[in-house]
Amino acid sequence: MLSNPDCLPLVSMASIILSFVGNQDPVSDATQTDGSIVSLVRHLRDKGQTIKRVMLLHTRDTRDRAELTQGWLADDPFCITSNLVDLLPVDDRLSDDPVNVTLAVQAARRGVEDAIALCDRTDVLEMNASSGTPVMKSAWSILQAAGYAPRSRVWQVRNPKEQREGQARVFEANVQVLRREFDIRVIKQQLKDYNFNGALVSLKAAGLETPILDALLQYGHRRLSLDFRGARLAIAPVQSVVSSSWMAEIKELEQRQAIALLREAYFNAVTELKNHKFSDFLVRVFQFQEKALQHCVAERLNLALPVRYDDTHLFWQLMQAHHSQMMDYLESYRFNSYALRLDGFLSRPVYVAILTYVEHPLLETVDQLNQFCDQRNRYVHQFEGISELSDSSTILGTMREVLTYFKAESCTNPFNQLRQAILEQLEAIASYHPRC
Repeated sequence: MLSNPDCLPLVSMASIILSFVGNQDPVSDATQTDGSIVSLVRHLRDKGQTIKRVMLLHTRDTRDRAELTQGWLADDPFCITSNLVDLLPVDDRLSDDPVNVTLAVQAARRGVEDAIALCDRTDVLEMNASSGTPVMKSAWSILQAAGYAPRSRVWQVRNPKEQREGQARVFEANVQVLRREFDIRVIKQQLKDYNFNGALVSLKAAGLETPILDALLQYGHRRLSLDFRGARLAIAPVQSVVSSSWMAEIKELEQRQAIALLREAYFNAVTELKNHKFSDFLVRVFQFQEKALQHCVAERLNLALPVRYDDTHLFWQLMQAHHSQMMDYLESYRFNSYALRLDGFLSRPVYVAILTYVEHPLLETVDQLNQFCDQRNRYVHQFEGISELSDSSTILGTMREVLTYFKAESCTNPFNQLRQAILEQLEAIASYHPRC
């Protein structure tokens, strides 16, 4: 669990305004009041927003209005210099057919892409949905709802003749809330599937990432990939707000401590099984059995098992010096009528033979996993898949027996804990407005 599930602190942001130009810009000829573009600029400035850029999309017929708006904004009280107000002509097809919603959305999308290229992490796109033809006005909400402008706000400006008492002239009409709810629903499903990397990609695309969420999702992805060093480095920047046990766990795994690795292999297997990835599940079972055999043998021999090929010669010399009778037994041992190879890395048959010789109490339990490891090998070598695994509960039960023997049993899945911590972070930011 996180000790501090707070979201990132609010930061100051600058605005990049996007708008089509209408026949009421910059000032309405009929009412002699500010048009929607000028009204929006005034509203944002009154709220303390810095106007970084204004991008005006115009047709052939509204070019003059765009130039007038550019000049108007350069004067007092706005003083936005002309080089910060871009006049962007739309495609001729939209000028000829200004009620074509497809063409309007395409033009607005190009404007958004140009704006994003100028956007810093603390900027926000301000999209004016009150200038231009009706389809031009709606284009901004369509793009925001489709996720093309995740860090944005859509604004409406009321006609002053229709504004009632208590109503704001400029107000936000943000469909981003619905889009954010959809994005969070997708991310939650990915978390349910332990797809931490996919959730991170979705989070970034939705503009919902924070340093804490980024760290947690990177940590989960790398830990599931058995990249323990990478997992530790990912979580290190936020270790002050996560449980100290997480850092302790990952350090044990990075140090390749046998019991920690056994427990990790078990929970990895559980994760693969929940996602019905049966072939991967059997791979984790194979890793679990291999590590259990290694640990049992290392304990009984009181020798460090070789991890590099250069160390194997010395290991077998020490075996001959300290366990000569066992070596005689191994030389006579037959595995499926084949003699054991006693000059390189230890193989699974060698582990089994050693534990048979010492009559290890765990041998029978670990040996029960052999049939499943053999099954895994058949799938790998014959390039076969698997869509069902009826005896998975038996396999997990056998793995738990091994963990119990080593006093390493745990009913708390670390990936479930991580998933819950990430969900808390998502809930914490869900009520915040997305920021650029």
